[in-house]
Amino acid sequence: MPNETLNHIVDAFPIDRDALRNEDEPGRVEIIKEFSLNTSTHGIPGIARSRSIPNRLYWSISLIAFAGIMVYFITTAILAYFEYPTQTSITTIVEWPQAFPAVTICNYSPIRYDRFIHDFLNYTNSLNLTNKTSTDDFTEEQSIYVYNFLIDKMNRNESITEYLYSLDSMLIHGDFNGLSCTATNFTWFLSSAHGLCYTFNAKLKNTVDGGIHYNADNGGYGVLKLRLYTHQHQYVPYLSYGE
Repeated sequence: MPNETLNHIVDAFPIDRDALRNEDEPGRVEIIKEFSLNTSTHGIPGIARSRSIPNRLYWSISLIAFAGIMVYFITTAILAYFEYPTQTSITTIVEWPQAFPAVTICNYSPIRYDRFIHDFLNYTNSLNLTNKTSTDDFTEEQSIYVYNFLIDKMNRNESITEYLYSLDSMLIHGDFNGLSCTATNFTWFLSSAHGLCYTFNAKLKNTVDGGIHYNADNGGYGVLKLRLYTHQHQYVPYLSYGE
């Protein structure tokens, strides 16, 4: 019985204090021993059940030793985690023969000035966008309507390739591993920024191996040589990337 409760009863009634004490109430030693016998912690019940000093020493030393080993491994794992160890594995695979990479060329100017200027002036004058007829003086105001002119042509299902740079007009000479290559060795696609672009060694559908060339073709080492004429004097002012 708690001492506070016992004091209240004794003060209220003329009862002997010692008579109210519970002689069976366990002390601190009994509580610790009871806990030690029933705990699930390994080693402690063995110490509590030991009736001889050697057994108690054995269980005590075992408990301390294995607890120390556990602390050691936990500490080692935490330290290893915060060191952030990394491992890099490099594998080198040599493939031969290797396919030659695709090479794409585009002109800095998407449009050739001499081929589009007459049709362009007819378009702008017919819509009263500008009032210019000279082909030698191209202004920044006129450049605003170039893309509108091209869109209008495409909406009418009319081709605009005649205004762009053909590879036949740009390619002066080309060879791959010593073998001559011409415009027929290139595939073309239309770029909104650069006009017609041309790709050498593009992988093609419906052809054996995609029609690609390899570095070792003709006993070479994958050398492509191109000599091009860019027609820079035909670049459209305010529109060409090469200005």
